[in-house]
Amino acid sequence: MTTFYLDGQAFDSAEDESVLETLIRSGSSINYSCKKGACKTCLVQHVSGELSAGSQRGLTARLKANHYLSACQCQPVEGLKLKTVFEQDLFVSAQLLERVFLTESVLKVQIKSSENLHCYAGQYINLRRFDGLTRSYAVAKVLDGNVIELHISRKYNGQFSGWLFSTASIGEHLLIQGPLGQCIYKEAYQQDKLILIGHGAGIGAVIGIVEQALAMSHQAEIYLYHGARTVAELYLHKKCLSLMLAHKNVHYRACITATSQADLIDKRCLQIQPFELAAKEHPINRHNRVFLCGEAEAVVKAQQQAFLDGFEYAKIHVLPFEYKDLRSVKRG
Repeated sequence: MTTFYLDGQAFDSAEDESVLETLIRSGSSINYSCKKGACKTCLVQHVSGELSAGSQRGLTARLKANHYLSACQCQPVEGLKLKTVFEQDLFVSAQLLERVFLTESVLKVQIKSSENLHCYAGQYINLRRFDGLTRSYAVAKVLDGNVIELHISRKYNGQFSGWLFSTASIGEHLLIQGPLGQCIYKEAYQQDKLILIGHGAGIGAVIGIVEQALAMSHQAEIYLYHGARTVAELYLHKKCLSLMLAHKNVHYRACITATSQADLIDKRCLQIQPFELAAKEHPINRHNRVFLCGEAEAVVKAQQQAFLDGFEYAKIHVLPFEYKDLRSVKRG
Protein backbone atom coordinates (compact mmCIF):
# COMPACT_ATOMS: atom_id res chain seq x y z
CA MET A 1 0.00 0.00 0.00
CA THR A 2 1.36 3.41 -1.01
CA THR A 3 -0.08 6.70 0.26
CA PHE A 4 -0.15 9.83 -1.91
CA TYR A 5 -2.02 13.11 -1.59
CA LEU A 6 -4.30 15.08 -3.91
CA ASP A 7 -5.33 18.54 -2.72
CA GLY A 8 -4.23 17.51 0.78
CA GLN A 9 -6.42 14.39 0.90
CA ALA A 10 -4.66 11.06 1.44
CA PHE A 11 -5.26 8.13 -0.94
CA ASP A 12 -3.98 4.60 -0.44
CA SER A 13 -2.90 2.97 -3.68
CA ALA A 14 -2.93 -0.78 -4.14
CA GLU A 15 -0.01 -2.56 -5.75
CA ASP A 16 0.45 -1.72 -9.47
CA GLU A 17 -2.35 0.88 -9.43
CA SER A 18 -1.82 4.21 -11.16
CA VAL A 19 -2.81 7.45 -9.48
CA LEU A 20 -5.89 7.56 -11.72
CA GLU A 21 -6.95 3.99 -10.92
CA THR A 22 -6.69 4.73 -7.19
CA LEU A 23 -8.72 7.93 -7.53
CA ILE A 24 -11.44 6.16 -9.54
CA ARG A 25 -11.63 3.32 -7.02
CA SER A 26 -11.85 5.86 -4.20
CA GLY A 27 -14.82 7.62 -5.81
CA SER A 28 -12.97 10.75 -6.90
CA SER A 29 -14.65 12.87 -9.59
CA ILE A 30 -11.43 13.31 -11.60
CA ASN A 31 -11.91 13.60 -15.36
CA TYR A 32 -10.48 10.86 -17.56
CA SER A 33 -11.08 9.23 -20.90
CA CYS A 34 -8.61 6.91 -22.65
CA LYS A 35 -6.51 5.89 -19.59
CA LYS A 36 -3.50 5.49 -21.91
CA GLY A 37 -1.84 8.91 -21.61
CA ALA A 38 -3.08 10.04 -25.02
CA CYS A 39 -6.04 12.31 -24.31
CA LYS A 40 -4.55 14.45 -21.48
CA THR A 41 -7.92 14.77 -19.73
CA CYS A 42 -6.62 13.41 -16.40
CA LEU A 43 -3.87 15.99 -15.91
CA VAL A 44 -2.93 16.94 -12.36
CA GLN A 45 -0.10 19.12 -11.06
CA HIS A 46 2.96 17.91 -9.18
CA VAL A 47 3.59 19.66 -5.84
CA SER A 48 6.32 17.58 -4.21
CA GLY A 49 7.69 14.08 -3.91
CA GLU A 50 9.31 11.70 -6.36
CA LEU A 51 7.69 11.16 -9.77
CA SER A 52 7.70 7.72 -11.37
CA ALA A 53 9.23 7.33 -14.83
CA GLY A 54 6.77 8.07 -17.61
CA SER A 55 4.47 10.32 -15.55
CA GLN A 56 4.96 13.15 -18.07
CA ARG A 57 5.36 11.02 -21.18
CA GLY A 58 3.84 12.67 -24.24
CA LEU A 59 3.31 16.09 -22.65
CA THR A 60 4.43 19.29 -24.33
CA ALA A 61 7.43 21.21 -23.00
CA ARG A 62 5.05 23.88 -21.64
CA LEU A 63 2.99 21.35 -19.68
CA LYS A 64 6.12 19.74 -18.28
CA ALA A 65 7.56 23.12 -17.29
CA ASN A 66 4.35 23.84 -15.36
CA HIS A 67 4.69 20.49 -13.50
CA TYR A 68 1.67 18.78 -15.05
CA LEU A 69 1.47 15.00 -15.31
CA SER A 70 -0.99 12.38 -16.53
CA ALA A 71 -2.61 10.65 -13.56
CA CYS A 72 -3.11 7.49 -15.63
CA GLN A 73 0.65 7.24 -16.31
CA CYS A 74 1.85 8.05 -12.80
CA GLN A 75 2.68 5.21 -10.40
CA PRO A 76 2.34 6.54 -6.82
CA VAL A 77 5.45 6.93 -4.69
CA GLU A 78 5.10 7.23 -0.93
CA GLY A 79 4.45 10.85 0.08
CA LEU A 80 3.77 12.09 -3.46
CA LYS A 81 1.74 15.33 -3.35
CA LEU A 82 -0.45 16.48 -6.24
CA LYS A 83 -3.11 19.11 -6.80
CA THR A 84 -6.11 19.50 -9.05
CA VAL A 85 -5.73 21.56 -12.21
CA PHE A 86 -8.11 24.50 -12.54
CA GLU A 87 -10.05 24.82 -15.80
CA GLN A 88 -8.76 28.33 -16.46
CA ASP A 89 -5.18 27.02 -16.42
CA LEU A 90 -5.66 24.70 -19.38
CA PHE A 91 -8.94 25.55 -21.14
CA VAL A 92 -10.31 28.48 -23.14
CA SER A 93 -13.98 29.21 -23.77
CA ALA A 94 -15.69 28.21 -27.00
CA GLN A 95 -19.11 28.01 -28.63
CA LEU A 96 -20.84 25.37 -30.73
CA LEU A 97 -21.45 26.91 -34.18
CA GLU A 98 -22.67 24.08 -36.37
CA ARG A 99 -23.89 20.46 -36.33
CA VAL A 100 -24.26 18.69 -39.69
CA PHE A 101 -24.98 14.98 -40.12
CA LEU A 102 -22.58 13.57 -42.73
CA THR A 103 -24.04 10.09 -42.20
CA GLU A 104 -26.27 8.54 -39.55
CA SER A 105 -23.18 7.86 -37.47
CA VAL A 106 -20.80 10.72 -38.36
CA LEU A 107 -21.43 14.32 -37.34
CA LYS A 108 -19.57 17.40 -38.56
CA VAL A 109 -19.18 19.88 -35.71
CA GLN A 110 -17.75 23.39 -35.87
CA ILE A 111 -16.52 25.03 -32.68
CA LYS A 112 -15.54 28.69 -32.37
CA SER A 113 -12.80 29.30 -29.83
CA SER A 114 -12.49 32.60 -27.97
CA GLU A 115 -8.79 32.55 -28.86
CA ASN A 116 -6.74 31.53 -31.89
CA LEU A 117 -5.31 28.19 -30.76
CA HIS A 118 -3.07 27.75 -33.82
CA CYS A 119 -4.51 24.29 -34.56
CA TYR A 120 -3.64 22.15 -37.57
CA ALA A 121 -5.45 19.23 -39.15
CA GLY A 122 -4.12 16.03 -37.63
CA GLN A 123 -3.90 17.43 -34.10
CA TYR A 124 -6.63 16.96 -31.50
CA ILE A 125 -8.40 19.05 -28.89
CA ASN A 126 -10.18 18.23 -25.64
CA LEU A 127 -13.77 19.44 -25.41
CA ARG A 128 -15.34 19.97 -22.00
CA ARG A 129 -19.06 20.59 -21.60
CA PHE A 130 -21.04 22.31 -18.83
CA ASP A 131 -20.86 19.40 -16.35
CA GLY A 132 -17.12 18.83 -16.74
CA LEU A 133 -17.39 15.79 -19.02
CA THR A 134 -14.38 15.90 -21.36
CA ARG A 135 -13.50 14.06 -24.56
CA SER A 136 -10.76 14.25 -27.20
CA TYR A 137 -11.56 14.84 -30.89
CA ALA A 138 -9.37 15.12 -33.98
CA VAL A 139 -9.08 18.41 -35.87
CA ALA A 140 -10.29 17.98 -39.45
CA LYS A 141 -10.01 21.60 -40.55
CA VAL A 142 -9.37 25.10 -39.18
CA LEU A 143 -11.31 28.05 -40.62
CA ASP A 144 -10.60 31.73 -39.96
CA GLY A 145 -8.03 30.93 -37.27
CA ASN A 146 -10.37 30.13 -34.41
CA VAL A 147 -13.15 28.00 -35.95
CA ILE A 148 -12.32 24.30 -35.65
CA GLU A 149 -14.07 21.54 -37.59
CA LEU A 150 -14.38 18.05 -36.11
CA HIS A 151 -15.80 14.83 -37.57
CA ILE A 152 -17.28 12.82 -34.70
CA SER A 153 -18.45 9.21 -34.75
CA ARG A 154 -21.35 8.25 -32.55
CA LYS A 155 -20.27 5.64 -30.02
CA TYR A 156 -22.55 3.10 -28.42
CA ASN A 157 -23.29 4.42 -24.90
CA GLY A 158 -21.02 7.39 -25.65
CA GLN A 159 -21.94 10.17 -23.24
CA PHE A 160 -20.36 13.06 -25.12
CA SER A 161 -21.02 11.87 -28.67
CA GLY A 162 -24.59 10.95 -27.73
CA TRP A 163 -25.12 14.46 -26.38
CA LEU A 164 -23.68 16.09 -29.51
CA PHE A 165 -25.80 13.91 -31.79
CA SER A 166 -29.06 14.26 -29.85
CA THR A 167 -29.45 17.24 -27.55
CA ALA A 168 -26.61 19.76 -27.95
CA SER A 169 -27.84 23.12 -29.26
CA ILE A 170 -26.19 25.68 -31.51
CA GLY A 171 -24.67 28.33 -29.24
CA GLU A 172 -23.79 25.85 -26.45
CA HIS A 173 -20.84 27.05 -24.40
CA LEU A 174 -17.87 24.68 -24.18
CA LEU A 175 -14.26 24.71 -23.06
CA ILE A 176 -11.31 23.73 -25.26
CA GLN A 177 -7.89 22.42 -24.30
CA GLY A 178 -5.14 22.12 -26.90
CA PRO A 179 -4.12 21.70 -29.56
CA LEU A 180 -2.32 18.44 -28.81
CA GLY A 181 -0.46 15.96 -31.01
CA GLN A 182 1.96 16.30 -33.92
CA CYS A 183 0.40 14.24 -36.74
CA ILE A 184 0.62 17.29 -39.01
CA TYR A 185 2.14 18.33 -42.33
CA LYS A 186 5.28 20.49 -42.24
CA GLU A 187 7.11 22.39 -44.96
CA ALA A 188 10.14 20.14 -44.44
CA TYR A 189 8.10 17.26 -45.96
CA GLN A 190 7.87 18.91 -49.42
CA GLN A 191 9.93 16.27 -51.22
CA ASP A 192 8.52 13.23 -49.38
CA LYS A 193 5.96 10.90 -50.92
CA LEU A 194 2.97 11.10 -48.57
CA ILE A 195 0.98 7.94 -47.80
CA LEU A 196 -2.10 8.87 -45.77
CA ILE A 197 -4.59 6.36 -44.38
CA GLY A 198 -7.83 7.36 -42.68
CA HIS A 199 -9.80 4.69 -40.82
CA GLY A 200 -13.50 5.56 -40.37
CA ALA A 201 -13.94 9.20 -39.35
CA GLY A 202 -10.13 9.52 -39.43
CA ILE A 203 -10.56 10.42 -43.10
CA GLY A 204 -11.61 13.92 -41.96
CA ALA A 205 -8.21 14.59 -40.38
CA VAL A 206 -6.40 12.89 -43.27
CA ILE A 207 -8.08 15.10 -45.89
CA GLY A 208 -7.26 18.12 -43.74
CA ILE A 209 -3.59 17.10 -43.79
CA VAL A 210 -3.72 16.66 -47.57
CA GLU A 211 -5.30 20.09 -48.02
CA GLN A 212 -2.62 21.62 -45.79
CA ALA A 213 0.09 19.97 -47.90
CA LEU A 214 -1.47 21.24 -51.13
CA ALA A 215 -1.83 24.76 -49.70
CA MET A 216 1.91 24.66 -48.96
CA SER A 217 2.64 23.56 -52.55
CA HIS A 218 3.73 20.01 -51.77
CA GLN A 219 5.98 18.80 -54.59
CA ALA A 220 5.93 15.00 -54.40
CA GLU A 221 3.14 12.45 -54.86
CA ILE A 222 0.28 12.11 -52.35
CA TYR A 223 -1.52 8.79 -51.88
CA LEU A 224 -4.78 8.90 -49.93
CA TYR A 225 -6.58 5.81 -48.60
CA HIS A 226 -9.91 5.60 -46.80
CA GLY A 227 -10.67 2.43 -44.90
CA ALA A 228 -14.36 1.89 -44.11
CA ARG A 229 -16.39 -1.13 -43.11
CA THR A 230 -19.09 -0.59 -45.75
CA VAL A 231 -19.67 1.48 -48.87
CA ALA A 232 -22.15 3.67 -46.98
CA GLU A 233 -19.37 4.68 -44.55
CA LEU A 234 -17.26 6.21 -47.34
CA TYR A 235 -18.80 9.56 -46.44
CA LEU A 236 -16.11 11.70 -48.12
CA HIS A 237 -15.74 9.58 -51.26
CA LYS A 238 -16.80 12.38 -53.62
CA LYS A 239 -14.53 14.86 -51.84
CA CYS A 240 -11.56 12.49 -52.25
CA LEU A 241 -12.34 11.96 -55.93
CA SER A 242 -12.55 15.73 -56.44
CA LEU A 243 -9.13 16.22 -54.84
CA MET A 244 -7.66 13.60 -57.15
CA LEU A 245 -9.22 15.21 -60.23
CA ALA A 246 -8.07 18.70 -59.23
CA HIS A 247 -4.45 17.79 -58.41
CA LYS A 248 -2.26 15.58 -60.59
CA ASN A 249 -0.10 14.48 -57.66
CA VAL A 250 -3.06 13.25 -55.55
CA HIS A 251 -4.13 9.59 -55.83
CA TYR A 252 -7.08 8.06 -53.95
CA ARG A 253 -8.15 4.52 -53.03
CA ALA A 254 -11.32 3.49 -51.19
CA CYS A 255 -10.97 0.28 -49.18
CA ILE A 256 -13.92 -1.74 -47.88
CA THR A 257 -13.11 -4.05 -44.97
CA ALA A 258 -16.44 -5.92 -44.63
CA THR A 259 -16.22 -9.20 -46.51
CA SER A 260 -19.88 -9.15 -47.59
CA GLN A 261 -19.67 -5.92 -49.59
CA ALA A 262 -20.28 -6.87 -53.22
CA ASP A 263 -21.91 -3.58 -54.29
CA LEU A 264 -18.71 -1.58 -54.69
CA ILE A 265 -19.63 1.82 -56.10
CA ASP A 266 -16.82 2.11 -58.63
CA LYS A 267 -13.58 0.49 -59.67
CA ARG A 268 -11.61 2.51 -57.13
CA CYS A 269 -13.31 0.66 -54.25
CA LEU A 270 -11.45 -2.47 -53.22
CA GLN A 271 -12.19 -5.12 -50.62
CA ILE A 272 -8.93 -4.92 -48.68
CA GLN A 273 -7.49 -3.37 -45.53
CA PRO A 274 -6.08 0.07 -46.49
CA PHE A 275 -2.60 -0.45 -45.03
CA GLU A 276 -2.33 -3.84 -46.73
CA LEU A 277 -3.05 -2.15 -50.06
CA ALA A 278 -0.69 0.74 -49.34
CA ALA A 279 2.12 -1.66 -48.44
CA LYS A 280 1.67 -3.46 -51.77
CA GLU A 281 1.67 -0.25 -53.77
CA HIS A 282 4.61 1.48 -52.09
CA PRO A 283 7.94 -0.32 -51.68
CA ILE A 284 10.06 0.91 -48.78
CA ASN A 285 11.84 4.14 -49.62
CA ARG A 286 13.54 6.71 -47.40
CA HIS A 287 11.38 9.43 -48.97
CA ASN A 288 8.11 7.77 -47.92
CA ARG A 289 6.20 9.45 -45.08
CA VAL A 290 3.13 7.79 -43.54
CA PHE A 291 0.15 9.36 -41.76
CA LEU A 292 -2.35 7.12 -39.93
CA CYS A 293 -5.57 8.50 -38.42
CA GLY A 294 -8.67 6.85 -36.98
CA GLU A 295 -9.74 3.95 -34.80
CA ALA A 296 -6.95 3.17 -32.34
CA GLU A 297 -6.77 -0.58 -32.96
CA ALA A 298 -6.37 -0.19 -36.73
CA VAL A 299 -3.91 2.71 -36.42
CA VAL A 300 -1.65 1.02 -33.88
CA LYS A 301 -1.64 -2.22 -35.87
CA ALA A 302 -0.71 -0.35 -39.07
CA GLN A 303 1.99 1.64 -37.24
CA GLN A 304 3.59 -1.54 -35.93
CA GLN A 305 3.43 -3.23 -39.32
CA ALA A 306 4.90 -0.17 -41.09
CA PHE A 307 7.85 -0.19 -38.71
CA LEU A 308 8.36 -3.95 -39.08
CA ASP A 309 8.22 -3.54 -42.87
CA GLY A 310 11.10 -1.08 -42.74
CA PHE A 311 9.54 2.39 -42.67
CA GLU A 312 11.54 4.90 -40.63
CA TYR A 313 9.83 5.27 -37.27
CA ALA A 314 10.24 9.07 -37.31
CA LYS A 315 8.34 9.15 -40.60
CA ILE A 316 5.27 7.32 -39.28
CA HIS A 317 2.82 9.89 -37.88
CA VAL A 318 -0.20 8.61 -35.97
CA LEU A 319 -3.43 9.99 -34.56
CA PRO A 320 -5.26 7.08 -32.87
CA PHE A 321 -8.82 7.75 -31.73
CA GLU A 322 -8.78 6.52 -28.14
CA TYR A 323 -12.16 6.18 -26.41
CA LYS A 324 -13.30 5.79 -22.84
CA ASP A 325 -13.98 2.13 -22.13
CA LEU A 326 -17.70 1.87 -21.33
CA ARG A 327 -17.90 -1.91 -21.08
CA SER A 328 -19.34 -3.26 -17.84
CA VAL A 329 -17.01 -6.25 -18.17
CA LYS A 330 -13.40 -5.71 -19.26
CA ARG A 331 -12.27 -7.19 -22.55
CA GLY A 332 -10.47 -10.47 -22.15
